Amino acid sequence: MQKTLIVHHRNGIGDLVWHVPYIRAIARDSANGKVTVLARPSCRARDLLAGESCVEEVIEYDRRPRGGGMGRHEGFRGQWQFLRMLRGKKFDRIVIFSGRTRYGFLALLAGIPQRLGFGFAAWQRLFLNKPPYIARFAGQGSWVYPEATDFAVAHGFVESAVVPKLAVPAALAVEVEAELASLPHPRIVLAIGASHPRKNWGGEKFLALARTLVAAGNGVLILGGPAEREAAEAVYACDPILLAAGTTRVMCQPSVLRSAAALQVCDFCVGNDTGMLNVAVAVNVPSLGLFGPTLPLQHDPLLHGISAPDMENISMQMVLDRLASFSIPVAALDMQNDGMPAGLN
Repeated sequence: MQKTLIVHHRNGIGDLVWHVPYIRAIARDSANGKVTVLARPSCRARDLLAGESCVEEVIEYDRRPRGGGMGRHEGFRGQWQFLRMLRGKKFDRIVIFSGRTRYGFLALLAGIPQRLGFGFAAWQRLFLNKPPYIARFAGQGSWVYPEATDFAVAHGFVESAVVPKLAVPAALAVEVEAELASLPHPRIVLAIGASHPRKNWGGEKFLALARTLVAAGNGVLILGGPAEREAAEAVYACDPILLAAGTTRVMCQPSVLRSAAALQVCDFCVGNDTGMLNVAVAVNVPSLGLFGPTLPLQHDPLLHGISAPDMENISMQMVLDRLASFSIPVAALDMQNDGMPAGLN
């Protein structure tokens, strides 16, 4: 079998989660049942895929980083060093989950003999040599998972769409369970991170929701990344109502896999349209996504959604009603005319 390099082009954590079942499928058709994954630093592949036994190595392609700035592989010198590294790996095959022409060209220069890619248009196929090719996704909503699925099916790696699931090391799950042992069940995760302000439901609403949930006897885990830590510790960890209840924890740390383990030992997740929402359903936690400017995701039956023209139009009552429909205990609140609990404005 062939030594295989898989290219994951997208920037987001959720984007990478959607590709995991296809990475596994390609590995089954590769030397020693393993593959190398090329990914951008922002999708946190080294961390997220650490539990995947089929991934032998993750190579970060640091060009045009998310958020701006200069990556290690910018310019002629950066690209030359990158090519030398790829050539030294002696891959037999590259599987490119992208329609970008650049990856096929780099693969040709790196001496990789078999080159598979989306090949949406003729110029993208110039440096590819292993059809079939696929068409762009023509439906509504995110195109990333449908196109990855079409590509994997076209090349016979899978027979049909595979719902993405993540592998979490058992030892890590045990460790995190011990850390969260004081939280009662049902444990509700509030995934407060957002890749863009327009996708953020807002700190005041999440705080009000946390108060409502703890008042009804739930355990609440506030989950985010390093970017949310300062605000989360200042707001949720110091809120007098949550402190009095003693059933709320804040976890805002850099490891995506550790966050996945925390989600796995909880019962439900409510979150913005962000990577953690996709991680939650990938570890089999039913979730409610809050979708304002983006259409609700539909790749996993465990993922439910509330949609509105924008996040401001998703009211607290809408969220509480949906949670109640999933048999999540919620406490009644004295609501003001603007839909926020008294005392929060």
